[in-house]
Amino acid sequence: MSPKVMVIDDDLPTLEVMKLLLPRLGWDPIMVSNAVEALDLLEKEKPRLILLDIMMSPLNGWEFLKKLREKPEMRDIPVLLFTAKHIWPEEFSLYAEGVVGVLEKPVLPSDLRRVLEQFA
Repeated sequence: MSPKVMVIDDDLPTLEVMKLLLPRLGWDPIMVSNAVEALDLLEKEKPRLILLDIMMSPLNGWEFLKKLREKPEMRDIPVLLFTAKHIWPEEFSLYAEGVVGVLEKPVLPSDLRRVLEQFA
């Protein structure tokens, strides 16, 4: 059985590409178009990894991280920031707990594969 990865991104074309790509890389994707829905879904699904966009509404990625870390049963899920926004070291250090890295969009499938292999 393939490990589950939750992709949280409000950009529908990104979700569509990831929906096609992730199974080819050996992952079972859970696609979510907003962070509020993702928090609800995490009550039922526990993915091995979360790919998280930062620039979303009504809840942005940083707010999602804060709420995720408030739930003891979800604190241990690793989060990989998956964003077109450049993350400055000062900004990253504020939210680093539980964040295992940053992938800046656009990302090459080979780079995505390399990062995902760490969590397979």
